[in-house]
Amino acid sequence: MTSSPNISVVVPLYNEEDSLSELVEQLLDALRPTGENFELVLINDGSTDRTADLLIELSSKVPELVGVLLRKNYGQTAAMAAGFDIASG
Repeated sequence: MTSSPNISVVVPLYNEEDSLSELVEQLLDALRPTGENFELVLINDGSTDRTADLLIELSSKVPELVGVLLRKNYGQTAAMAAGFDIASG
């Protein structure tokens, strides 16, 4: 991205290794054609599967993706709050 995003999509994740790639693909397919600057702020809320690893991998490949890794499971509300703190759109 060349400028600050106008849109931030904030999504908490917990044990989403099976659906994470599809989620990112679907969000990109929906948002890229709009021409708006956007970011995807995805928060791993202490998952016990490979969600964190996949989020790191996807973050390195998708410039619009901002991955946030929480050390343990704090719950959906805390994960959303962390995402809102990071979001700039």
